[in-house]
Amino acid sequence: MITAMKQPGETRKIVIVQTTVDSKRKAQKLSGLILKKRLGACVQTIPIRSLYRWKGKIESAEEFLLSIKTTSANTARLMDFIKKNHSYELPEIVMISADADCDYAGWIARETRRLKKR
Repeated sequence: MITAMKQPGETRKIVIVQTTVDSKRKAQKLSGLILKKRLGACVQTIPIRSLYRWKGKIESAEEFLLSIKTTSANTARLMDFIKKNHSYELPEIVMISADADCDYAGWIARETRRLKKR
């Protein structure tokens, strides 16, 4: 079998799923669960200030943005997981399709592959 040689600069699609939580502790807990369940290969947590309209008022809050690197095959399961394990009434769940370096995208695919039970 002949396999195609990877071209310099070749990319593959990945998905970045973003959500926010209201504390560092919750960010660490949710990130750890996502990695343990293999729903994401990497979770970056970034402290942010959010301004938003909620129930007729403008609100402001310190939050932590979780940026989760995953595959398109995992997005539905990841979204369901976030909804079930999130403390917000209406959690932010935003998906961004992105081109990534082929080697990095391959790593994401390997790290999010579901392990077979023995």
